[in-house]
Amino acid sequence: MKKITIILCMLVIGFVNAQDIDKDSSSDKLTFAKGTSLLNGGLFFNNTKVETDLPSQTQEDKRFGFGVNSSYGYAISDDLFLGLGIGYTHNKREVDVTGDPTQEFTNNSFRVFPYVRYYKGLGKRFAFFVQGEAQYSKTKTKVNGQDTNDTNSFFVGVRPGLTFMVSKCLALETTIGALGYTTATTENTQSNIESDNNSFNLSFNTANLIFGLSYYF
Repeated sequence: MKKITIILCMLVIGFVNAQDIDKDSSSDKLTFAKGTSLLNGGLFFNNTKVETDLPSQTQEDKRFGFGVNSSYGYAISDDLFLGLGIGYTHNKREVDVTGDPTQEFTNNSFRVFPYVRYYKGLGKRFAFFVQGEAQYSKTKTKVNGQDTNDTNSFFVGVRPGLTFMVSKCLALETTIGALGYTTATTENTQSNIESDNNSFNLSFNTANLIFGLSYYF
């Protein structure tokens, strides 16, 4: 909740600044012309620690994760981009219960995602966008250093976001969630048993709160 509140405050500040700039300029809204190229780099990060007092033990649950995205897009018409991105995510969880060995779980995921993005100018330097994408990812899971699962997943959905131009070409951007359908197949590498999972959901977790820098040229 604190992270979401901070993000909303930053967006409000950016919006107010953009509106102040517009008061001293023309009424034109931010527009990206046909033929514009876009280079984007983004990251997300989370780090949590929870301690639980059990009847005769204490459980400590620590989670750490980060991810990076990089993408290129090209405007096929005004404010409409087609693009392709790649990314990597690492997640680690340690569960330590008094008197028991520490359990460690790690996930490493690689992904590729073609996308289409449409912008709507809200001010001279401020724009809202909606990004539709199809994402394929491959994840390897380890428990206490031993390979346990391989997962192949496919996501189709949309991500809303905001862009704030800090100069003619450079922008601060954030996506603020994801709505879509995910299908995944997981194979246990020790037993060779496969399981399928399908879901449709709206998510605001840290993996879908992505901050980045974009360069338009």
